[in-house]
Amino acid sequence: MIRLLVNAQSAFFGGGLEYLKNQLKALREEHPDIHLILWTHEKNHREFLDYLGKRGITYVKTPYFPYYIRFIVEQILCPLLAKKYRADIVYMPGNVACFLTLKKQILIFQNPNLFFNVIRKRSIAYNLKRMFQRFLARLSILRADRVIFISYNLLHRAVKKPKQNHYVLYSGVNIEEGIEQFDIKSFKPYILAVSNITYHKNYPALLKSFEILSNKYHDLHLVVAGKIMDKKYFENITAPYKGKEIWKRIHFLGGIEHKYLGSLYSNSICYVSTTLLEAFPLTPFEAMYFGTPVLVSDASSLPEICGSAAIYLNPHDPVDIANKISLILENNKLREELIKRGKNHIKSYTWKKHATKFYEILTS
Repeated sequence: MIRLLVNAQSAFFGGGLEYLKNQLKALREEHPDIHLILWTHEKNHREFLDYLGKRGITYVKTPYFPYYIRFIVEQILCPLLAKKYRADIVYMPGNVACFLTLKKQILIFQNPNLFFNVIRKRSIAYNLKRMFQRFLARLSILRADRVIFISYNLLHRAVKKPKQNHYVLYSGVNIEEGIEQFDIKSFKPYILAVSNITYHKNYPALLKSFEILSNKYHDLHLVVAGKIMDKKYFENITAPYKGKEIWKRIHFLGGIEHKYLGSLYSNSICYVSTTLLEAFPLTPFEAMYFGTPVLVSDASSLPEICGSAAIYLNPHDPVDIANKISLILENNKLREELIKRGKNHIKSYTWKKHATKFYEILTS
């Protein structure tokens, strides 16, 4: 029996939480000799408990703390918990190592923001926080016994000379098959974007490209499913289009429940992402699963992750984005070929495969 202490303090919403839930579930299913000591907090405890259950897991719950306080708490409590619960290995999935533990330690990097510059206008406070996080990341890479990166793109950005204890481990893809129909009558035909509205998702370029397309395709709509994370930013990027005729064909749906996404994907002409930065995005795989052609940025890890199953666009060039979307609108043979490639491509990314390699890293 291997006793694995998992520090889940940094996993409290979004992709990081879903990644860890699916990873731990697959690990337990494929390797029941792993006993998890899962260190949660009051914001994510119920989420893990409902998803993973109690069998083979010891839960340790503490209060939720903001980032800087959480860092100090982790450094103090992690070695104490490892000793109390007799952990064989400490697993840190939140980009920062535990510097005081004497146990074997596995660190994983999921956050590409630490090593990429995509936000041009930054406050002094933002810059100081970023410098501190990068400093901790560099120290953590030196401190951990095993370091996992979720793409080669991130590995080579973070480490100049990879070592034998540096690994690349792709995420699995977990698609929710049970779907409910979403009312799309008011905006069909449409192209679809699925992500939260934040700076690095680069929505100004997508909106500008849609303006170019709308001059040629007068019945085409743009649908965006994702939470507005910064209202001021959202107002700034949409202001040039409000009050114009084109605004009637742009639809920001806000955060959409997963059960409706399958319907949105399968009824769209194509899925488009103009993002500047991604770690291991799930939405292109969701689009592929539901038979939707995928067009994504040629930036960050996307070419590595999507391979030949996508069309790549220049996220800094709205004309190029519009031209690439036009290829799908006007070439049905290409559209069908992309759908076929996408369905084959996602078969390579399973949580079972992920869990097997993760177990090998844990036990090496």
